[in-house]
Amino acid sequence: MRKLLGSWLPIRVLMAYGESQAGQYALAMAFSCMLAMFPLVLAVLSLVGFAVRDPATEAKAQMLIVNLFPGGAQPQLLDALYGVKRSAGWMGLLSIAGLLWSAGSIFSTMEFAFAQIFGTKQRDMLRRKLMGLAIMVLLVVAVGVTVAANAVAALFPLAWVSGFLIGSAVMVGLLVMLYRFVPNRTFEVRDVVPGAVLAGIMIEVFSLGFPLYVRLAGGFNTYGAQFGLFFLLAAWFYVVCELILLGAVYNRFRLDQPTANGLRSRDGSRRYQIGGN
Repeated sequence: MRKLLGSWLPIRVLMAYGESQAGQYALAMAFSCMLAMFPLVLAVLSLVGFAVRDPATEAKAQMLIVNLFPGGAQPQLLDALYGVKRSAGWMGLLSIAGLLWSAGSIFSTMEFAFAQIFGTKQRDMLRRKLMGLAIMVLLVVAVGVTVAANAVAALFPLAWVSGFLIGSAVMVGLLVMLYRFVPNRTFEVRDVVPGAVLAGIMIEVFSLGFPLYVRLAGGFNTYGAQFGLFFLLAAWFYVVCELILLGAVYNRFRLDQPTANGLRSRDGSRRYQIGGN
């Protein structure tokens, strides 16, 4: 029975995921994402406000952006955004500065995690910073596309189905770009699509089911709304980062043609050693 389970593809991928220690890297990625979240949202809202200069449109854009996050955290997020908007001018400047700083942090953390999974070396500091800025621009564009797509999806019947399909497509596209360009290793697009599809769909399913988890767990607001918001977002970002790294491990698993023993190539060698060893 154990041998039969060990030959089953999902079990082998999960075993490879455990071997890669990706869960530890997901913690660091989640922390970096949380630090970048508010600068990213505020920067997008600042750009919307600068381009449109219509309070009603800006408020609608704010609601659409907040809807990207888990339902249980949305009221606290709105309160936090209303609070920081009282100093809109200074917060706009700080959000841009924070966005530039967060860009390097997110990319460095993500590149390190992918380097451990694929057994590659990290880029030098200058290239890392430049790539970080490029990835942050990509994230801003992805947020904008998702917000616009959700606004269009709301016009059709069964909006949640349209939103799920569009959100999945945007997420898969974003992950294809991340898997293609973040690792310091050359990939063809076809090499990274399977992992992107796996992770993208799982992230959307998880995001839809997360409010149910919040209701079942309860107690997030035991110590107040601020702590509740922190725990909600920490849990959400952590699982999302786990799924992103699961997609990366699956791509590594496929590309190196592993056997049931783990991420080994068919000849038993480790061309890309887990953990960079």
